[in-house]
Amino acid sequence: MTSPTSPKDSRTVIRCGGSADFLAALPHVTGFTASDSVFLVGFAGSRSGTVVRTDLPPNEEPRETLALLDLASDLARDLSASHGSPAALAIVITSSAAFTADGSPPWLRLARRLERRLRRDGAEIRDLCVVAADGWSSLLDPRASPAARPLSEITESSVARGPLRCADPPVALAELGRIPDPLPERIAAVAAALERHHPHDFPGSEGVPPHRSEPGSTAHAYFRWLSETAAVARELREDAPLSVDATARLIRCCQHSDRWLVIALGLLTRPEFPLELAREFPMGRFAGVPVEAPASDAPGWSILRILTGVCSEFTEHARLRAVSDRLLGAAAETPEPLRPGLLALSAWVWWLCGSQTVAQRHLAEAATIDPSHQLSRMVRRLASTPIALPFSADGFTHRGGAPHAPSQPAAPR
Repeated sequence: MTSPTSPKDSRTVIRCGGSADFLAALPHVTGFTASDSVFLVGFAGSRSGTVVRTDLPPNEEPRETLALLDLASDLARDLSASHGSPAALAIVITSSAAFTADGSPPWLRLARRLERRLRRDGAEIRDLCVVAADGWSSLLDPRASPAARPLSEITESSVARGPLRCADPPVALAELGRIPDPLPERIAAVAAALERHHPHDFPGSEGVPPHRSEPGSTAHAYFRWLSETAAVARELREDAPLSVDATARLIRCCQHSDRWLVIALGLLTRPEFPLELAREFPMGRFAGVPVEAPASDAPGWSILRILTGVCSEFTEHARLRAVSDRLLGAAAETPEPLRPGLLALSAWVWWLCGSQTVAQRHLAEAATIDPSHQLSRMVRRLASTPIALPFSADGFTHRGGAPHAPSQPAAPR
């Protein structure tokens, strides 16, 4: 397992010798801890791949668990198609409940339903664990009793005491993507910079509502705002923290759907790419792009259609981790009336990196501020389903010969 701080980092291999090692490593793979959850960990050989987390259903009744079973089945099908072989998965259920009086783990019926459904789909089950408030159990280990085993077996496992001993502890899921508390002096400085970056500095934006597009009336004005917006995307991708002026420029750009789209495309590809496309397309192609087409069969393009088409091809998730942090900092320093556009961009980035939970949290905040905000509503539609793409979470990759040895994580959450 290695810390994937950079796609070019060398990776230290760590062997997980059993379920306790695997459970100790999982929070470092995903980068967070979460109770009352189901984790589905896909494998390619002995290496782990996609890690999907979802909330436990309200109860174990079939009507409440069907959506989860369908999600697991869909994941197995996708893994099988991508690997060209039957899917291999491990299932981990985490619960704040305790083992029952007869010694059974909580959510046992759900665990067995997941096992049966995945085996019916032809998937190999590498492990099936329940981690409860007072113990844990590996339901596939023929040598182990289903009765509670002490949680200390996880916290004192060879992986926890060895490779993970000096690692930063994973954050709780509720803290993941939390907008930080801003410094008062930064709030004042950004507010002053926003006054300097008055809307009239954005050609074509005078009088445009916060979430509307901004047409460029002339070729000069059109390419000027495209170039300015590409520079904002470049600042977001640089290693240095955003300056006060850069934060103000980002906030202003997120008030206009056309600029928002250019930033999004610049994060997906290269900051200059939308400008290069604009020179090849008819003049004005990036001006007045509808946020959502009026109907599913409507001609032309929209921001929703563009992102729906290109997000599934995106694979460079590691470089977006720093971008997501900068967006959190900028959101903290943004005056509340101007925040929905930035929250929509942040939600889209977190979703693109596989964190549906954080994305929906940011979108809920945006809706509280402005329920009719078009960009936020568009991203909510886009992020309504998990994105099945790899993501290197803050943590480690790991591998080994044991059937429990995951590696190369991806973490839709």
